[in-house]
Amino acid sequence: MKLTAEQKLEVRNYIIDVPKYRETYNELYDHIINALEENNNPFSINEVASIVNTDLGGFSEVVAQEKNYQKTLNRKFIRSFQLEMLNTFKWPNMLGNIIVLTQCIMLYYAGKSDSLNFKVIIWASFACCMSVTIFANAKIFINIYRYRKYSILDSYLSNQGFFALIITSGFIQFFLSKESIVSTSYETKLAITLMLFFFTSVYVRSFIKFYRMKFGILTV
Repeated sequence: MKLTAEQKLEVRNYIIDVPKYRETYNELYDHIINALEENNNPFSINEVASIVNTDLGGFSEVVAQEKNYQKTLNRKFIRSFQLEMLNTFKWPNMLGNIIVLTQCIMLYYAGKSDSLNFKVIIWASFACCMSVTIFANAKIFINIYRYRKYSILDSYLSNQGFFALIITSGFIQFFLSKESIVSTSYETKLAITLMLFFFTSVYVRSFIKFYRMKFGILTV
């Protein structure tokens, strides 16, 4: 049985409030539509609940498995992001690190012989982390506005953005600000500033690659 656009919309509205995440919702919708179209009986919205109960154990089971899988995915996301950061030190991705590291070394030796304006490098590092945080949280609002659903990636991306921002702010507060908690020499501050810049470079490039990765969202 081929469903009409109106019938598909009726199915969408029927299940819209069941799953929390867009990916789960899309897979649940596809499963129901495929099952209905394989059925030769006339369309009935009551058939949706029957399909979910028979194939997936009911709507409550879909919600429970979604929560469990979200926790599993968070662990997968953490591991995948760590691997992306490590991959920047492997060929050919390490070319980017070599370029940035070379620039940092040149700036370090140039800064030793002449006073270097730390603020530009510090603000560049901070801006990189801030851009990730803004992007991640903007995506959350866009998902809610456009799809009426969170993405299963949203909470992790937001946390990841804030994590880097906190680390960067901590380094600045502890070592680099005028009222820094730890007193250090000019050369040490220069080295820490450039290390922070290198870290944020690795972090942002890893974040971009991580975001482009595709994860299979399987709730059954």
